[in-house]
Amino acid sequence: MRRLFGVSGMACGGCARGLERQIGRLEGVSAVGVHHLTASMLVDWNAERLSVDDIAAAVSRAGYRLIDRHRPEELSAILTADISRLSLRLAVAVMSGMWSMALAVVLYVSVLDPDVAWWIALGSGLLALPVVAWAGADIFWMAVRSIRLRAPGMDLLIALGAGGAFLLSIASLVSGSSHVWFDTATMLITLLLVGRLLDSTTRRGALDALKALEDAAAETAVRRTASGDEVVLCAQVGIGDLVVIDAGMTVGVDGTVREGATLVDRAVLTGESRAIPVEVGQRVEAGSVNLQRRIVVATDRAFGDRDLDRMGGAIAIELARRGAAASRADRLAAALSWAIPALALLTALLTPLFSVTPQDAVLRALTVLAAACPCALSIAAPLAQARAASIAAASGLRLRNPTAFEALARPKTAIFDKTGTLTHGRPIVVDVAPASGWSEAEVLQIAARAETGIDHPLARAVVDRHGREEGAGGTRLERGAEAQDHAGHRIAVHGIERDDGLTSLAVTLDSIRIATLALADAPTSDARETLARLRALGVETWIASGDAVGPTLRIADALGVPHDKVRHGCTPAGKAELVKALASPVLFLGDGVNDAPALAAADCGISVAGAHSAAAQTADVVIVRGGIGRLLTGMNLARSTASVTRQNLGLALVYNLAAIPFAIFGVLSPSLAALAMLASSLSVGLNSLRLTLPPATAPSSAAEGPPAKLSDAPAS
Repeated sequence: MRRLFGVSGMACGGCARGLERQIGRLEGVSAVGVHHLTASMLVDWNAERLSVDDIAAAVSRAGYRLIDRHRPEELSAILTADISRLSLRLAVAVMSGMWSMALAVVLYVSVLDPDVAWWIALGSGLLALPVVAWAGADIFWMAVRSIRLRAPGMDLLIALGAGGAFLLSIASLVSGSSHVWFDTATMLITLLLVGRLLDSTTRRGALDALKALEDAAAETAVRRTASGDEVVLCAQVGIGDLVVIDAGMTVGVDGTVREGATLVDRAVLTGESRAIPVEVGQRVEAGSVNLQRRIVVATDRAFGDRDLDRMGGAIAIELARRGAAASRADRLAAALSWAIPALALLTALLTPLFSVTPQDAVLRALTVLAAACPCALSIAAPLAQARAASIAAASGLRLRNPTAFEALARPKTAIFDKTGTLTHGRPIVVDVAPASGWSEAEVLQIAARAETGIDHPLARAVVDRHGREEGAGGTRLERGAEAQDHAGHRIAVHGIERDDGLTSLAVTLDSIRIATLALADAPTSDARETLARLRALGVETWIASGDAVGPTLRIADALGVPHDKVRHGCTPAGKAELVKALASPVLFLGDGVNDAPALAAADCGISVAGAHSAAAQTADVVIVRGGIGRLLTGMNLARSTASVTRQNLGLALVYNLAAIPFAIFGVLSPSLAALAMLASSLSVGLNSLRLTLPPATAPSSAAEGPPAKLSDAPAS
């Protein structure tokens, strides 16, 4: 049995990994994935050996609450309340911690009477008490929970550092000394609360991505009844109800056409570039757009069970299956969270064997905790990520998932949606074939007269190719448009059949054909170069499209993608399955609702500029402006960020590891310990400022020479 649950109470990826491990140990569970951003848990289990109540009990023992059905709106409301509580705790931590640090600075920089210094140190401790005891209470609780789940992480490491600094400061005060580290405890807790608040905001955005799918369909519908037509919410439409859908409206229900015939645009759902004709007996889906004339549809699926709704469930399932990946800093924190307390415990137990008093041994153990305090480690990755986010924003990118952003540094596979990603997502005139005696400019001017003032993709394409509107406007026909010129001659533009994947329009003057126009959804200006650069960098490039074979292969040929790396007629689920089948790390780039499951399944999902909100909210990286060439910019930045993060972690470890032996042997004075921690944090901060986007140079041909370095990739 498989079911997607909601989970309330998770605060970070470490929580998700710990819960995943706990549920995976249950007898009868064959697979489990927990995704903390969407508060979801996907479980495959043997229903004969395990019940939902058993799973709920295990979740409760781990310290969380199971929500039987994953409802994004309910989880989003819970998360909004959590954000309010976090904001209040952070406000207290900042205000109280700021004054505690101010008093600590006085102790660091002034030479005071010992009695005066002691009272100032006590004041610093009293101001730090609300931060440690209340604002940071959840951090200490999460640390205890992580031990119970055997999934230690940054919570435990921060709790050890802050707790050790606070206890050592109290011990120092009791002994009559004014050397305290209350400011270190408050700083660690405040920094983690800032990270938690940002993480919670991101989580709410991930849940809103699932809700954004509802925006792709109409909120209301015109229901036909015996007493007349009435406007109702789509949620009020039942199976079998008749719904009237006028031309230009977005369809809000799934059903079968009972009256009328029209063209529908299904691109948001399937990626098909051409409008699809539908008539009596054929189905239409919520999210499609009625382009031509009124139809009446008999609903055959209830609200919540439409194809669009099922796609939202598919996105949640893919996110949950992906689980919560651990970043490099998380893995290091997990290792240190066991090593540091073990070392402190050994110090307390073994140093008395070398003529050290028990009181001094405990003091040395607390000093080890403080000296190994992860001040710099806790900010090593966040500072680099914050710097990367600001650089990305200036480059037209928005980074939504730092862990997934790491996968962008060295991908093995990149899969592209076609319509709206590699192409403009709208038809353009790609060929004009005038009859003998006519010029291209003349026939375009005549065709534009018939198409002016008509709201249709093909009409706009003709007018755009001409460059301006002509005349007062044409009249829309069933498969074309018509108008009259100044002399009263009849101009007509109508569709004709073609077997090469292009859309063709015949332009006639008084029923005599004067030109044929070919239209297609053409590649963007940077698509070919971007794919060529990726191949030169050793990245395998694929195209996965919901469009028909002809248009898909035509674009693949134009971009140099071999046919064995092209998938046409792909369903949303088919795209997600392709992502999981190829060599990881896998990137997926898309723009539509139908791309959202694949964006969720990819190691790093990237939405392009102008993408549907469901795609943009699901993606890990969002291209806000510019073409898909921004992908190369992101790869450059990801590699630089990974390098700076490694350097930051190294700097943090060097300072801590160097201080630990001195703390164990009792030769590390409090002032030197404080100076070492300050120097460690300062070095990490300054190193993060070194992060810049590597300069881009003009690429050479992908077919010549050895694979290029990533820093040579174009920025757009």
